[in-house]
Amino acid sequence: VFLDAQKAFDNLNWQFLIQQIYNMNLGTKFENIVTTIYTSQKANIIINGECTKSIKIEKGVRQGCPLSPLLFILALETLLTRIRRNPRIKGLKVKKEEYKVQSFADNMVFFIEDPIETGQKLNEIDQGKLQDLELIENEINNKNFN
Repeated sequence: VFLDAQKAFDNLNWQFLIQQIYNMNLGTKFENIVTTIYTSQKANIIINGECTKSIKIEKGVRQGCPLSPLLFILALETLLTRIRRNPRIKGLKVKKEEYKVQSFADNMVFFIEDPIETGQKLNEIDQGKLQDLELIENEINNKNFN
């Protein structure tokens, strides 16, 4: 099963991200840096040479920032860990290893025994984490290949 969370970088919840950095014990210095970057952001738009009033930015990671993919992966890792550790989700076994999910940026590949049944379990179990990431609000493309 392939999953592409469109506009996922635009919708990352800052509070969730900062909480995950704290939970992963990445250090108060890093947490403070990210908190400083992702708190009280504002932007102005120039239209026909005129600058608009400030617009408050409340979610998402900065486009083009080298830190943005890392921050997204940090937030997503919580969800991926829950999937990997969940005994109700049966992955693909190769020798003695079981593979359930791999990801790169906002693309995920699930290696699961029964995609239809397991897909329902994924939906039930991880709905809350997807909402925290705000991926649930996005148009998510699922493609099933048998």
